[in-house]
Amino acid sequence: ELIKQYWKTRGIDPDALRMYDGSGLSPANRVTPTALVQVMTDARSKPWFNYFYQALPTINGLKMKSGSISGVRAYTGYISSGGRTYTFAFMVNNFSGSSSAVMQKMFALLNQLK
Repeated sequence: ELIKQYWKTRGIDPDALRMYDGSGLSPANRVTPTALVQVMTDARSKPWFNYFYQALPTINGLKMKSGSISGVRAYTGYISSGGRTYTFAFMVNNFSGSSSAVMQKMFALLNQLK
């Protein structure tokens, strides 16, 4: 509840966050793509942002963090294009087929945004 209240003061709807266990490993956890973008956008205004940004993995040529659980694949991070940096969250839920096939399709779309 404390974490939800913290993010509520920064404009995130508390219903966009369901934190069951705090580890991110439970299928009962949920964070909406909108909330992910808001958190990542908030980070850009912090004095420690450059350290955070550098710590993000580079995946498919983008600074982003991946997340996955059975039937779900997600990425959130930053895309720099045309001299501007955009914050994004991209999530595919309840897919059929292989994770690698979904990742390839997600990367194909992300590549269009670079």
